[in-house]
Order: sequence, then C-alpha cells, then structure tokens
Amino acid sequence: MKPNINFVHMSPEDKQKSLLETRAGRPSDEPMWVFGFGSLMWNPCFDYDIKTAAVLKGYDRKFHIWTTRARGTPDNPGLGLCLEDCAGACRGVAFRLVEDDVEAAWERLWEREMGSGIYRPVWVSLESEEHDRIVALTFVVNREHPHYAGPMPSERMADIMAGAKGSYGLCRDYLAGTIEEMRKLDVADSDLEELLSRVDAIESRSE
Repeated sequence: MKPNINFVHMSPEDKQKSLLETRAGRPSDEPMWVFGFGSLMWNPCFDYDIKTAAVLKGYDRKFHIWTTRARGTPDNPGLGLCLEDCAGACRGVAFRLVEDDVEAAWERLWEREMGSGIYRPVWVSLESEEHDRIVALTFVVNREHPHYAGPMPSERMADIMAGAKGSYGLCRDYLAGTIEEMRKLDVADSDLEELLSRVDAIESRSE
C-alpha cells in the first residue's frame, strides 16, 4: 500500500534566501553552468549555447525522493531522482547558459527545483572531455527532508511508481526518459532497466 505524503512547501523567505546565497557563491568571471542528472537532461528550463556530457565524482543518481506534484500526488506519490553522495560517479549533462538568460534562469530553476526544499543547491566540479574542468550548479538531496524516501527494494519502488502521475506526467515515463538519456551518454544501469520492466509489468496487469 502506498503511503500518503503531504507536499511540503519551502517558504518564500527561505526560497529567496537560498537563491541569494547560491548566487553569491557563483564563481566570478566564469560562465554559468548547470549539471543535469534527471529531467533537466532532456527538458532544461533555460537557454544554453553549449551542451556536453560531464562526470560528477562522488555522487550517483537515485530514485530516493517522494514526488507529490511533478510525477505523483499526495495520495498517490511517485519516486523522483536525486543526487546521493557515494564513492562512485554520475554521468550527466552540463549546460552552459546563455548569459542574457542567466537572470531569468535563476528564477525558473528555483521555481522548478526548490518548491519543497528537498534539494540543496551546490556548486560542484565536473569533468568533461570537451571542456576540461567545469564548475556547475546542481541539486543534491537533503536527507533530513520529509520527502526523502531513501533506498528500498526494487519491487517496492515499482509498486510505488506504477500508475503514479503528476503535473509533469507519468512517473513511469520519467524513469523511461532517464534511461533513454543515460543510453545516449553510454551509461548502462541494470537496476533502472529492471525497475522499468517491473513497472511495465505491473501497469500491464492493471489495464
């Protein structure tokens, strides 16, 4: 049985404080880069002039957070992606923002990523074959947040994700889209492939 997860709103004051503090930490005299590890990889909310594969060491993408708006609802939550610190690495996409769009991009990013406060905006160092070292903004999970689900068995994850739908669409499609983008980056994740197969099996039985 799925849990009931109430959506937690980040207050406008805390949201603005987070935005200002993150902006203050932006490396001076360098272009603005953003690292996408989930839906930003295929659906960025900003204008960019460079898109390149990049590796973030010390983190990995995991479906470890509850989503109650984008890919689920409070009474039928799904699971969303986050960055968890680990001994491995995450291969994703780095975007260099068009300078004329940076001011508006800040607002769009905070509207999209910081609604609940489940993420911590962090400046990280990426490795890229095309652009050497890149300092980029990304969003790391806040494990103390009520929306943090943590690791769970694949069977349980599939039960939660199957049929979950929010304002951005089906949780299943979010998982499939992530796998598709990872394939474009030559990244294979057998755990996510297995999870998608389990979700599809559950949804086909319910048709």
